[in-house]
Amino acid sequence: MKHIVFVIGHYKNGGVPMRATNLANEFGRRGYTVTILVTKEIGTEIFFDLHKNVELVSLTQFVAETCSNPIVMADLKKRTKKLHGYKRMRYVSRFFPKWDKKLENQIRSIRISDSLRRYLLLHPDVTLIPFGIAYYEETFYAAEGLHCKLIYAERNAPELELPKDIEKAENLLKILSQADGAVFQTLDEQVFYANYLKRNVAVIHNPIKANLPEPYCGRRRPVVVNYCRIAPQKNLKLLVDAFIKLHKEYPDYKLEIYGNAVEKSEELLCNELKDYVVSLGFEDAIHILPPAADVHRRVRDCAMFVSSSDFEGLSNSMIEAMAIGMPCVCTDCLGGGAREVIQHEVNGLLVPMKDVDALYQGIKRLIDEPDLAKRCSENAARIRNEMSVTKIADRWLEVIECV
Repeated sequence: MKHIVFVIGHYKNGGVPMRATNLANEFGRRGYTVTILVTKEIGTEIFFDLHKNVELVSLTQFVAETCSNPIVMADLKKRTKKLHGYKRMRYVSRFFPKWDKKLENQIRSIRISDSLRRYLLLHPDVTLIPFGIAYYEETFYAAEGLHCKLIYAERNAPELELPKDIEKAENLLKILSQADGAVFQTLDEQVFYANYLKRNVAVIHNPIKANLPEPYCGRRRPVVVNYCRIAPQKNLKLLVDAFIKLHKEYPDYKLEIYGNAVEKSEELLCNELKDYVVSLGFEDAIHILPPAADVHRRVRDCAMFVSSSDFEGLSNSMIEAMAIGMPCVCTDCLGGGAREVIQHEVNGLLVPMKDVDALYQGIKRLIDEPDLAKRCSENAARIRNEMSVTKIADRWLEVIECV
């Protein structure tokens, strides 16, 4: 059977690691050899368990352990020679802008792919699944000349993933068109890349983890909740502002945000959000909490889940909240994930993004209209079967086995 390698940046408690882990574990259960290859950092407190057929590999550690391997050293010698040749050419090419730009790109392609190339030299026949355009670029150049297959997996709103520099974006789209396959989370993502990715392409939603608690039935606690990565795209300040408007009418309600900071910049953002809450005098009503392994058990009886994101692929926290029967209010953000899954007033509420009053009104409706909240809760829970790990893995394997 094929050896499947997911390529991601960080392995911490976030959406991409969760998506990769859920799929990897299911593939492992079916007998595939699976690797989750982490190019940056592996966290110390991870809430995910791995199947025995799934290996978690730190690329940094792998490079350190194999630096003297003869296959690696021989290839490194060739690439170093090529790199020096390109650098010498640039003494002349600087007078010819187009040629110089091409050489600059070739130099960059060698540099960004160096570490990953070492892994692939010793695993030359794998099926690679990089999550996101930056990791696809790195993987594409690392796999040149090898017998690897490459399936692109989109993870976010593509119009925001591509660089703003037109020439760089065009170069990325050019190499993206050479992928052996692609999987998108939403139809919006597929439409965006329609002119570049045409073979072995599928829209496959994220899998819902198998061990979620059952939907809650009963009187719900007056708590509005979100659990997510603390990142600018989540626009959590909007959620705080909307809740403050709500709190004036419903002072018994609380807001709980379980936040996971992956990057250092996100730790700063988390502290800024806490300071903002304190500056408004709402620290007793708004709680910014650390991530919790049992977050679904903790929140299943809360009044509702609210997402204030500006862009998403397909939010894992949103579909998990729906799967445990929580009434949901979500911004109709870029990437199309919310509108792909939520039917307005049927299994949740959609509101315009970046609109504090609209978000406040959506939250208020689920409080004022208990029949609407009950209907959304009951219908949302049906997603549990539609996006089960088993069904989603079946669709992924259709793509994988075609390359």
